[in-house]
Amino acid sequence: MRAEDARKAGLISAAAFSGSAWLWGGASLAGPALSITLLLWIAMGQSATERHLVAAAYYLSGSWPIVGAVLGYWGPHHVATAVGAWFGTSLLLASPWRIPPRRGGLLAALVSTAVPPLGVIGWLSPLTAAGTLFPATGWLGIICLMMMTVALPGGLHGNTAARWLLASLIGLALGTNCAARLAPEPHLPSGWVGVQTWIKPGDGNVLASIQNNQAVISAGIEQGLGARVVVFPEAIVPNWYDGTRAQLSAAVPLGQIWLLGVQVEKRDAIVLAKASNSKMDPLVAAAGLLLGGDWQPWNSRSLRPTWWQPVFEVDGRRVWAAVCVEQVLPWTWLEAMAQRPDVILTQTNAWWAGQDREAPEIQEASTNAWARLMSQPVLSAVNW
Repeated sequence: MRAEDARKAGLISAAAFSGSAWLWGGASLAGPALSITLLLWIAMGQSATERHLVAAAYYLSGSWPIVGAVLGYWGPHHVATAVGAWFGTSLLLASPWRIPPRRGGLLAALVSTAVPPLGVIGWLSPLTAAGTLFPATGWLGIICLMMMTVALPGGLHGNTAARWLLASLIGLALGTNCAARLAPEPHLPSGWVGVQTWIKPGDGNVLASIQNNQAVISAGIEQGLGARVVVFPEAIVPNWYDGTRAQLSAAVPLGQIWLLGVQVEKRDAIVLAKASNSKMDPLVAAAGLLLGGDWQPWNSRSLRPTWWQPVFEVDGRRVWAAVCVEQVLPWTWLEAMAQRPDVILTQTNAWWAGQDREAPEIQEASTNAWARLMSQPVLSAVNW
């Protein structure tokens, strides 16, 4: 093999390893930490085609759980759709990295894959690495990572100023990580509980939906015993009609607040329920939705994203909720950072994952990285 071909193969292999879905394993920060290396492999690419191949290897190795997610959600007969979604999204996300990396090109690719329109599928973003490099620094961490992105191509080509800047930022990263190890962990408010459930959707069957609602009530009462605020998974209640609201409200223990994931008015929303006093209007609705899943722009009956999800107040705390796919989308986390919440909720409906939990684990790893950057506690509620 020629030296040039070996170099290309090495870059592609390194990118594939850096983006591997197995590294994004739940509580591990390995995946978010290594995502920053995509910037290095791209900066070393010598042509647009080479950079595209390197980026494609990164996204293909990290987003293959899309196949299982599609099959779990839509059924085993949608193999072609599942594979097409995997390759299609990977190649789309790889496209901006063709831009020549110098003179801000690398930063342009990073930003374009992290914010809409392309950011609606912007998972595995190197921007997530800010939480592993610069914990508890918030916007300063984002700025530092962007400065690294701008300086990296120049540093590789011998620019002394760029190398000094990179060295300073690496030193800052080491310092903030040392400080984070000494700092106390963020704690959830006392009396807040996340409910874990194992409830399959009723698929429009009225009797099944009523039974599911009763299972939700039972889980809330059992797991929320003695709590003040009980948080439920995303879309655990398929609607918020008068009958559903009455059934849930009658079950909430006195003095408790239930935050329920519901689907209402084409929104993936969160509602507040109290004993005999539940609110009709949602507190908030998801800013981002899974393209091709709950959100089908071509289908007028599908759910719709709100694009902005405000912080809301519960029990005297400012709360922001990362609902399902929002947990892997940088732009939604940037919205959260702009609002400085006290508590982060992660609400997920992962019944489609079955025994293969790679996709939910990527969500968890991404959440851990962003919460670490923000230095905020996380309360999780998942329906398996």
